[in-house]
Amino acid sequence: MELTENMEEFLNDLIGKRMEQVYQENDGEQYDPFNEELELKVQKVIRKLPQKQRKVIFDYMTETSNNNSDLNEFYYRMGLRDGLKLKETIKTILDTLME
Repeated sequence: MELTENMEEFLNDLIGKRMEQVYQENDGEQYDPFNEELELKVQKVIRKLPQKQRKVIFDYMTETSNNNSDLNEFYYRMGLRDGLKLKETIKTILDTLME
């Protein structure tokens, strides 16, 4: 069980480091100009709402963002897993051909 926990911790660290590397390779740019413009428009609309409605919208946007982050991480992990499986498959094929 401890080995599994260590592997999970290693995988989390690996993903975090890779995400940071990609972020830095893109000069820290997370959003394209269209998204920034859209965000400004949304904030302008939200400011016009009563406080209670602002909180509902804010909570909804936060929850949606969190769900999207979780989904993106899930897909990243699946891609990483598939890549490792493909590597092992190719290694097995090459080892068989070299015999």
